[in-house]
Amino acid sequence: MSTPASSSGMSSLKAQDVLPALRQMMKNLEPNIRASGSMDAAEDLMLHLEERDPSFHRYEFVKLIRSNIEESLGPLMDEEIEKYARSGQAYDTGQDTVVQTMVAHLVNSPAYSNLTQQLMVETKSAVDTLTREFQEEQEAQQALESRVEGPGFRRAPSFGYLSQSSDNDSCGSSLNNSDFMFPNQKEFEQIGEKMDQRQPVQTRIEAIEQLGRIPPTEVLSSDNWSQLKKGLMDALGDANEQLADKSLQLHARMFSSSQHSMNREVYTSLVEHLNMQFTYKGQKGDLKTGLDVTSPSACRLLRRFRLMNEFMCVVPSYWIRCPDKFLEEVIDSTLYLLHTHPTKALGGAEPLTPVHYLAMLDKKAGWFKKWMHGNYSRTVVLRMLKEKYRALIDNAVKKSLEFCESRKQPHSLLDEVTSALQRESISTDSQLQNVGEGKRTTYAGPELEYIYFIHSLCMLGRMLLYSKGRAFFPIKVKDKEVKVTDLLVSFVQLLSLPNQSTRPYTGLDAASLVADVLKMIAGCEAALVECLCKDAVVSVLLEPVKARLKPTKGKKAAGEATLLHIADILSCLASSQTGRRMLLYGEAGNKAGKPNRNISSTAAHTIVEFATRALSSTLPSEESSPSYEVVGAYVFVCRQLYSTCEGLSVMHSYKLHACIAEAWRMASHEADIATTPLPAVEGDQTDSRRVLLWEESLIDNLLNFAATPKGLLLLQQTGHINECVDYMYARYAKKLQVSKHEKFGYGVMVTQVAATAPGMVALQSTGFIKALVNELWTQLECGRDDVRVIRPTPIPVDPIDRTAHKSFTAVLNLLSSFPAVYEALAEQKLQNAVSYTFRDMPNDMVGLIERLILVDTPAKMHALFNYEQSHTFGLRVLSVMCSCLDTFLLLETQYKVQESLLGCQAENVKEESNELIIDALSVERNHVLVRTYLIGGPSERKLPPRVLLEDGRDPYPFPLFSSFPIPKSYPTTMAGRSAMKQDSELSRYLSQTKTAEKNQAWLDGCRKAFCKVLTSKPDLAKANVLVDMLEKVVQGQIKVQEETIFPKVDYKGSDKGLKSQSLSAVQQLGVQLTIRYGTHLNLVKNSKDTKEQLSHLLKQVRFFLRQQQRNIDCQLRLLQGEYVGHDWFTSTLFLMMMGKSERCWNFLLKFSTLLSSGYLWMPRLHASAHLPVPLTVSGIHPVYYCSAHYVELILQAEVPAVASAFRMSGYTPSQICQHWLRQCFWNYLDWLEICHYLCTCIVLGVDYQVYTCVAILRHLTHDILQHTQNQDLQVFLKEQPIPGFRVGEHLEFMQQLEERYRQTVQPDMRNLAKP
Repeated sequence: MSTPASSSGMSSLKAQDVLPALRQMMKNLEPNIRASGSMDAAEDLMLHLEERDPSFHRYEFVKLIRSNIEESLGPLMDEEIEKYARSGQAYDTGQDTVVQTMVAHLVNSPAYSNLTQQLMVETKSAVDTLTREFQEEQEAQQALESRVEGPGFRRAPSFGYLSQSSDNDSCGSSLNNSDFMFPNQKEFEQIGEKMDQRQPVQTRIEAIEQLGRIPPTEVLSSDNWSQLKKGLMDALGDANEQLADKSLQLHARMFSSSQHSMNREVYTSLVEHLNMQFTYKGQKGDLKTGLDVTSPSACRLLRRFRLMNEFMCVVPSYWIRCPDKFLEEVIDSTLYLLHTHPTKALGGAEPLTPVHYLAMLDKKAGWFKKWMHGNYSRTVVLRMLKEKYRALIDNAVKKSLEFCESRKQPHSLLDEVTSALQRESISTDSQLQNVGEGKRTTYAGPELEYIYFIHSLCMLGRMLLYSKGRAFFPIKVKDKEVKVTDLLVSFVQLLSLPNQSTRPYTGLDAASLVADVLKMIAGCEAALVECLCKDAVVSVLLEPVKARLKPTKGKKAAGEATLLHIADILSCLASSQTGRRMLLYGEAGNKAGKPNRNISSTAAHTIVEFATRALSSTLPSEESSPSYEVVGAYVFVCRQLYSTCEGLSVMHSYKLHACIAEAWRMASHEADIATTPLPAVEGDQTDSRRVLLWEESLIDNLLNFAATPKGLLLLQQTGHINECVDYMYARYAKKLQVSKHEKFGYGVMVTQVAATAPGMVALQSTGFIKALVNELWTQLECGRDDVRVIRPTPIPVDPIDRTAHKSFTAVLNLLSSFPAVYEALAEQKLQNAVSYTFRDMPNDMVGLIERLILVDTPAKMHALFNYEQSHTFGLRVLSVMCSCLDTFLLLETQYKVQESLLGCQAENVKEESNELIIDALSVERNHVLVRTYLIGGPSERKLPPRVLLEDGRDPYPFPLFSSFPIPKSYPTTMAGRSAMKQDSELSRYLSQTKTAEKNQAWLDGCRKAFCKVLTSKPDLAKANVLVDMLEKVVQGQIKVQEETIFPKVDYKGSDKGLKSQSLSAVQQLGVQLTIRYGTHLNLVKNSKDTKEQLSHLLKQVRFFLRQQQRNIDCQLRLLQGEYVGHDWFTSTLFLMMMGKSERCWNFLLKFSTLLSSGYLWMPRLHASAHLPVPLTVSGIHPVYYCSAHYVELILQAEVPAVASAFRMSGYTPSQICQHWLRQCFWNYLDWLEICHYLCTCIVLGVDYQVYTCVAILRHLTHDILQHTQNQDLQVFLKEQPIPGFRVGEHLEFMQQLEERYRQTVQPDMRNLAKP
């Protein structure tokens, strides 16, 4: 052993180091030692300190011991480890044995003995010093306290040096003395005798001071507690102020005990004392004379209530850790006190009750809010109120109703009351004791009644949040049953108090309090349904608004504050679906869950009428025009309604979008001519600043029309879509919330805007596209400059790295719609530069395609830092884009996408064998090539995976290729057409029909036969039967006036003229895809004659539709010329009719007059003269602003989980539905289901287009929720087919939707002229 090391370590341990460290530890342990209650408990605490104190190793004394152990025994430990390492033994016996052996050697070493001896000596020296200091301090205090101590007392060890006295301590200096005394039972008896009320006052004071020196647990555990408790209660009620204060201070000190039994006894004692004050000692004031808080009796009573209230507010934080008996006794004693009502003297005034005093200290019943917060205590509170103290609630309702009824009286006094209470509040002892100049000292009777009302209002509002609280109603008051609705109607009527006309928010005025309670109820779904979703409540709430619309002569209209309160409440209602439906459809419509737009008396109509008339300054002139704040508040409520599909459907006839746009133009003009606003002083906004805020509010509200498909059309028709998108981009870049009631950002709105051609133009003009592309490029190629590089970036494992996933989703959302893609890419050529520098960054979608998708030259490859990752990203984007057939045709005809991918595959070969190399990029390219070449539903084509299989021998058994046609292993084998004619009820019904019989009755019979076959034997509804049915149904429908909305147009073309014309490149490629699909289905032959027939049919259709189009002077590329996409509806009919173009042409001529042609046949309404010019110029098809709009509306009501999933993903149902409907579900449904879909929409009604989309989304519910969680919903919906969906299996559900929604959907679909 190294003696020098040991001696040097011992020399560092000195008394001057130990003393402050030990003092610091004891000072930190003082609260725990005091709470231990006895010497045995304190000793046990110190012995197990390391186990119980998480701060044990932070004490300086412990650190000092540890450092000396390391310094003295560290070298010895190193020597022991080296010795065992050199010997190479002892490890065989186990690690524990080695450690035990080494520890034994250290414990038996001289160094360890010297260390422990030295430590004991120095610690004992420090303890002696601390004890000596304490004894000197104690002797100095004994002379002052000799009169307090009685004979026979024994002292426990004290910690006087730890005391931190304070002059402001509520227990007084004598009760805060750090000395503890532990008397025996005889001594407790002596204290109890001294506290007897027959003893002199001074003796009782001394006894209370002696009791304050005893630990609370010792007092409670004594046999004389009942005697001591009685003495304390007598002292509390004694006329001597000093004695009463000493008793109150002792109660406050005993509340600091950690023992719940002590707290319960002290609290019940205090409450019992207060109850006696009101029960046996007469009135404590009355409402006539009011209350003077400076009077000794009132001051003392308020201080006791304050102590009680503080405990009431604190105890909920820990009573769940206490026994149930503790909770029940505390609640029972409190409610017993509060329900106490002093007896009214004969002919006297109404006496003050305990609730009056408690309300002065806790006006808004904060204690009740905390007691009702948790179910653990709420259950007990409501049970006791119901079983024993129902009078407390009855009285609260009674007082509230009496106050509400008094609103008919002049309120000048109430105005003063509210202002006075706002300036002054009784909450602390300092305000009770130090009432000086400028402080109010007297509360009049009306003020006390008003405080009581506030307290009752807050209590009742909190009770109405819970079902068991609402179960108290109806309550009988003055021989009348008061229901919840009656109570709330009375509260709501307070909003229109006359004194609210010019008053701002104060927090204690009746209107503000009622508004807060109603908004609290509106935030609870269950309470909202039971309380506020009542026509009686909403009608009274809107009375001031209706009065502004139709003023009554001689009656003053509601003021600004009232209207703002009402707007806040309506806004809270509109933030939930239940409240929104209440405003839109009323109580009856909300319960039925069935929209009815014919209800013109609902709240929504009143709100939107007020907003539109206020915006256009057409309100009656008897009153001054409402301020910007008021008008903005009501427009915001309207915005919460019209930002949903059902809200816009109810409100769009008011043309609110036009009013907001006009108001914004005026505000913008005022802002332009206004002077530049200077920095405003707080509370003093200049007029120019108010105009700027008003302008911003209006453009924000106008922008929110873009939240729905039809709303986006209305926004486009205002002509301010560019300004709105510019404003949205500014907020989107800052990641700001849409509104205070909106949980998500602008992602959904950006997606909705990007679904249309004018929306894409607006996004490009504002720089949104450029910013998105630059951000994407930075994430893929550059990395962020503001991120400090601590370690190398990990190599991405997923095809789309998590850092780029958000940008990937944003790009897909922007390129999801073909009209938007066409606006971004049409006639845009690739740069195809000879070389690219690393600083060359794409700024638009064309550049993105060139640099990330068509990476087919060495220059493009070498210009990418992360070639494989970036190119994989581009190929994934291409795959999703090509799921839209029109988009694929555009990309292929403009950029030769397939040729580029095949070329890359051909170059990616092994030199020795010319076999294609299987890597991540070749697998991705192979998938895209197969996807773009083959057409078919879930069972009609087989797409190769994008990942390798786990089979090590053949990880990718799918053949790669570098030229077309694709290998035969990809197309599935389709069964040939059956030569056997299968009879069905539908075919029999059609065969028995004569030409003259095709009337409405025949159509109804055909519908029944079709539905029966579709649900029972859908396989018998083959193309030949369906075509026969369609021809006869269309021939019958053209005789029905409701179905024929387009005029019949004579075809003026000739075969000779058509031969000289040629189809566009997009249509020519579409013909190839159609023939390839028909050949695969064994419907047509892949011959030159078939292609010519289809091409001729498309030329005829183009010429026929051109006769019904108007020339439009528009900047949209989409409207400059013919329909830019392929006619998938005509191609579908061509295949259904087995390539018989003449039969197909005759059908289309008749079908073109029907309503369903406008929605199923996309080119039918392109630049159509049958639509109003504003609709035509918008470039937005009715399939989007009508069909997709109602898909979203019905989806929100019928499948809310799916609607919420779309919203969370930032994608919209309208986009995917528009995508499906444009291409007639090609690539998503099998051929037979596509035929069933078209026949369903034509035979049963075009509104079945909407119901089919809803049924599909309902069918995909599980997958949608799953992929929303995986954050790839857009990719799933666009790339994956719809497996397992059968139109016949979902027909019953669609018929249910027809029954509920046809009256809403079909009129709008028919009224194409007025969307």
